Amino acid sequence: MIYKHILVAVDLTKSNETVMSKAVALAKETNAKLSFIYVDTNYVSISGPVSTLGVARVDDDKEKQRFQKELRVLVDELDYPVENTLVVMGDVEERLTTAVVQLNADLLVCGHHHDFWSRLLSSVRKLANIVSTDLLIVYIKNQE
Repeated sequence: MIYKHILVAVDLTKSNETVMSKAVALAKETNAKLSFIYVDTNYVSISGPVSTLGVARVDDDKEKQRFQKELRVLVDELDYPVENTLVVMGDVEERLTTAVVQLNADLLVCGHHHDFWSRLLSSVRKLANIVSTDLLIVYIKNQE
């Protein structure tokens, strides 16, 4: 299958090297656009992503900027041009499906650990049922 735009979800840890290298290899094979996204799932706000006045909180902007820098460090090491680096906050499944649509991505690449917490809390099952594109799940070996 020839992909035109590959979106890669990462968690900003070194363990994503496997996921990123597979995505780059696929992009190189088909000369596809390559985009990366990080979803901050720890973002919780009673009033939502903006304050009650409708203005984003300063702390949120600082966190996003910090995550954006970390993501840039990861993608700057790649041997392939990156179209977009996105940092979003909220629900993983919702943010990824939105990004797939907005970027017109035809492949979403995610990593998955085989450990207790991943089995219990994994987003993979939900993503497989709601994402509107091909989905590649890359096994990530637990680093001892």
